Amino acid sequence: MKKLVCAAFAVVFLLSIAMCGCTPVPSKTPDKYEGVKWVTPDYSLRFNPDDDCKGNYTYNNVKYNIQVEFDGSRVTATDIDKDQKLFDGDWMFEEGEHLYIHGVKYNTSDYEELKGDFQEFFRLHKEKIKTDDDEDSESETE
Repeated sequence: MKKLVCAAFAVVFLLSIAMCGCTPVPSKTPDKYEGVKWVTPDYSLRFNPDDDCKGNYTYNNVKYNIQVEFDGSRVTATDIDKDQKLFDGDWMFEEGEHLYIHGVKYNTSDYEELKGDFQEFFRLHKEKIKTDDDEDSESETE
């Protein structure tokens, strides 16, 4: 009987490990979206996939021009003015439409001023970018 119970636990354990490895992969990464920019509610972090994922990050009234790069589940923000990594972390989609960057680690060896930045995650949403076509259609409806 003990062997049967142990075997059942082993099977359940192996199945749970297999199920954890089957996390669904998103159909596209945040840098593949078009016509939107990703922004935090306070606009401290934003980037535009249509512009090579360039944007900016603001901390303590200092604005850093950044370029964001996605590699698998990792994300890296590079200061394009100094060509140095500003921070990196992991990303995932949350509630379908929000981009969640977590486990953020700042490059405090090159940016001492970021030692006081304790922001460990960002929650970004898509903001539609207005195009000339949008402005034309708005003027026609007025």
